[in-house]
Amino acid sequence: MTEWLAGPRDDPGERAHRVVAASLRAAYAWTVRQQRRDALREVARMTGVVMEGHGPGSGPTTPLALVACLRGGLGRLPAVAAGADEDIAQAVLLDGEDRLTADAYDLACEYALPVGGLSESEQWMPTWTWMRAEDIRRRTFAELIEGDGQESYVASRQFLVEHPAGSLAELRDRISETGVRPPRRGYTGIPADQLYHAPGGEQWWWPCAVCRWPMGVTGPTVRCRYRPHAAVYQLARGRKPASRPTLRRIDEGRPRLAVPSARSADGAGCLEFGVWRFVVVPGASELRVKQTLEALGATVVLWPDRDRCDLRVRAGDKEFEVDLKEYRSPHRLIADLRAKPPHVRVLLPQTHEHQLGTLQTALPALRVTTETKFRTEVRRALRTA
Repeated sequence: MTEWLAGPRDDPGERAHRVVAASLRAAYAWTVRQQRRDALREVARMTGVVMEGHGPGSGPTTPLALVACLRGGLGRLPAVAAGADEDIAQAVLLDGEDRLTADAYDLACEYALPVGGLSESEQWMPTWTWMRAEDIRRRTFAELIEGDGQESYVASRQFLVEHPAGSLAELRDRISETGVRPPRRGYTGIPADQLYHAPGGEQWWWPCAVCRWPMGVTGPTVRCRYRPHAAVYQLARGRKPASRPTLRRIDEGRPRLAVPSARSADGAGCLEFGVWRFVVVPGASELRVKQTLEALGATVVLWPDRDRCDLRVRAGDKEFEVDLKEYRSPHRLIADLRAKPPHVRVLLPQTHEHQLGTLQTALPALRVTTETKFRTEVRRALRTA
């Protein structure tokens, strides 16, 4: 077995990780096969990685057989069924029209990693299909750290979280006024599948009420690519073709979330998917937790000492340091915590508190708490003081 495929470890979990990562790349390449002449070659390369992950006589042996598996649950791939969690085994990466599904954007992207050696495909494939989430974060933070010290780093990182999309002219003005340093790749055009094409020819987009990034548009349905940002909307009918489109809420999620207003796509842009998914999404939770604790009377510092931890909290005479972990896949979270044990306590946000038992069972020595429990702990410390 060649190390460029298998790497130094070869347990069932690592095999499943490689197979899911290759499947994600193959799925993306399949969706752009009409635009990229080398896309089918990438599907074939990833089929080879999937075959290696299964071994002789198991799993798909042709690109079309792999694509067929991508249209069904990934659990059809024996290596995934044997070595991954139930959520990813049930994930479907291609829909009936061979478009990437919500599972691909929301869950499978946490499994991305470079597989199959270096290739020209990485020049045209988005980073989130082949680069580890930790590497995307590290690269983004390294660019922010190049600024003028801790204050500049925090301001630039917070700017990304609070302004992941918008009018490019307004964003340039804000950047100039504040002196923040966005990533070098900066803002790009809003992807076509996150735009609504009105009958009159205008294009519109809607910011997620939680993270402010453009929501995905599938037919009449509009929702954030990140499932825990739970609101689901539908285009309202009865409006004139030339008027600004409106949405109505069709789920039974958080009632406090406001229905966003449509924004013109003319001159608009957003951060690339990888930066949004692995920097903005957890950052939105970090800012929310900070504001909640400050409302109780605590003093909270974001990303102290250039990211020694996510939150340093002072409550009375007690100080707490926590790292917020927001993974859709508890399997990936556990694997990453084993590979890089945290030096401070892990904090699960409200949307992920259900993962506490799984983490404690898999990692009994891990210091972990939930947002609800941590808030109670801080409130007790303030009351004692």
